[in-house]
Amino acid sequence: MNSTVNILDLCDEMLLTILNKLDNVDVLYSLIGVNQKFDRLARSIDFTQSLDLTTISSYGDDNSKIKSIFNRFCFYILPQIQHNIQCLTLDPWSMTSVLSIGNYPKLHKLTLINLKVEMANSIFCTNSSFVSIFQHQISNLVIMINGTSGYQYRWCLCSCIFAQIYMKFTNLTHFQFDLINNCIYALELACLRSECYSSSIVHLNLKVKTFNDCLWLLNGHLSQLHTLVVHVEHIHNTSQIINNKKTVSNLKCFSLTSFSITLEYDNQIIPLFHHMSQLEKLTLSLYVHGRTSFIDGTHLNNYIISKMPYLHRFNFDIVTEIVIIKNEYLPTSDDVRRPLIEKGYNVDCYVDYLGTERGRCHIYSVSSTMERMHVITNKFPDGIFMNVRMVYVSDSMHSIEYDFFVRISQAFPLLEDLTVLSTVNQQKSTNELDEHEQTFSIIEYSHLMTLDLISSHIDYAKQFLLKTSLPRLSTL
Repeated sequence: MNSTVNILDLCDEMLLTILNKLDNVDVLYSLIGVNQKFDRLARSIDFTQSLDLTTISSYGDDNSKIKSIFNRFCFYILPQIQHNIQCLTLDPWSMTSVLSIGNYPKLHKLTLINLKVEMANSIFCTNSSFVSIFQHQISNLVIMINGTSGYQYRWCLCSCIFAQIYMKFTNLTHFQFDLINNCIYALELACLRSECYSSSIVHLNLKVKTFNDCLWLLNGHLSQLHTLVVHVEHIHNTSQIINNKKTVSNLKCFSLTSFSITLEYDNQIIPLFHHMSQLEKLTLSLYVHGRTSFIDGTHLNNYIISKMPYLHRFNFDIVTEIVIIKNEYLPTSDDVRRPLIEKGYNVDCYVDYLGTERGRCHIYSVSSTMERMHVITNKFPDGIFMNVRMVYVSDSMHSIEYDFFVRISQAFPLLEDLTVLSTVNQQKSTNELDEHEQTFSIIEYSHLMTLDLISSHIDYAKQFLLKTSLPRLSTL
């Protein structure tokens, strides 16, 4: 009895189940034109609706092969399926060729990654064919600017690219303007003209220079906005006030992230939240100095949660540092987290004290979706954080021992970027681990690509070089 089954004998449903496990680009490149059945399946909406053509450059180091694959897409595949394409992800290498090939009548979402400032400027700040073709068609636009830019490009980024997109893309509802890989300048929006206005954008995600820029966005310039995701470089004291409170009072989702120290939590941030009575989802990532008490569960409940009656999702990662403790009683970790745990929030925290007067508290959502956590110390407890990709470890008072790095590897299994800052030598060197530790002495960071030990004691370099498996490390 012959038990061999030809793959072409499988039903369409089973073949689609198999093909759906593959990347759309792989399916199209491999099956279009192979035979009638595979060609028909590959042309289905499942594989032609959304394409990420940046994956072609990851096919290997053979430039001739990559070029051959790309040319097959441009001149054979895309012209046949352009009428189905709704979402495209492109990079500078692929963008010009792909967008000039077809009309893409259903295209509504476009993601452009790794753009240099000059290229973004030529696309959006001139009468380019791209703008004339797609300015009334694109409703979802993601732009990722890559690389460093000098001062002269601040105005270009702010007044030209961002403002021109506002004015020209009249049906834009979702807009993400991201600056990646340490692009050194965020957007400065407060300098834009007051008439820069959008009545269509409902979802905005961007990185801005100051808290002033965040307030500018909420001051009536986006009349339909319901979701704002904003990364603020610096939260300083500002005299800016929100005159038109319609936008801020109608917000449904708000995310505020800043990794720089701020002294303005109570003066600037809390008053802003008191205008957000309709908020349903809130994400906070803040590094706060200069308070006389920790931002703890009681504070978050009294000053945020209780002021937002519709709030049903609250994720946070908040450090309160250099707190001058005036009470004789020093709050414990349980004191900090208990009020939120009693209300059903999944949170954890830890506290550090320097003597009896100065303290540091780190409270966070255990189920957070954030990709980066604020600075952690060797008091950081156990937990599993599947979304975190970047961690900064710093402890100027205590050594960071082997067992801590074991916990970190387990707590952040998908960690890609790790910085360790400690000038205190380890109490137990790599060669002095006890028998139990030696049995499991090799710590593995399976996904770590960037490791920064430049400001740390030599003991940590020895540990990572001698007792740590780093199969994907590319930058040290």
